Amino acid sequence: MTRLRILATAVLAFTLVAGTSGCAQISEVLNPSTGEELVGTTWTGTDSDGDEWGFEFQADGGLAFTYNEGSYDDDTDRWKVENGQIAIAIAFETGAATLTGPYTRDTASIDLEGEQGDATWTLTIEKD
Repeated sequence: MTRLRILATAVLAFTLVAGTSGCAQISEVLNPSTGEELVGTTWTGTDSDGDEWGFEFQADGGLAFTYNEGSYDDDTDRWKVENGQIAIAIAFETGAATLTGPYTRDTASIDLEGEQGDATWTLTIEKD
C-alpha cells in the first residue's frame, strides 16, 4: 500500500508540473505577447562573431543599444513583437541590420538571427 501511495504521489506531481507548463504555452497562443513587458528592460549578449550587444527596450518601439564599445539611442532604431516573433531594426552607417527570433513573455533569454547585407550571425541575449 505504501509503494502505491508513493507512486501515485509521484505521478500526481509530474502531472501538475507538466500541466502548468502547458498552460503557459496555451496562454501564449490564445493571448500572444505584444512585448509591453519588455519596455524598460535591458538585455545583453555576445554574437557568433564575438561582438558584444546590449539592448534597452523603450516605449513605443524605441530602442537604445550598445555594440562593442559604442552606445546609440537613435529614433530610427526600432523593435516590435508580433505573432510570437521579435524583430529589431538598427540603422548602422554601413547599412540596416535586422535581428529576429521567437519571443514569449517571461523568457530569460532570446535567440536572434542577425542579418546586414550579406553578413549573418546569431545572438542570444539574456535579461540583465
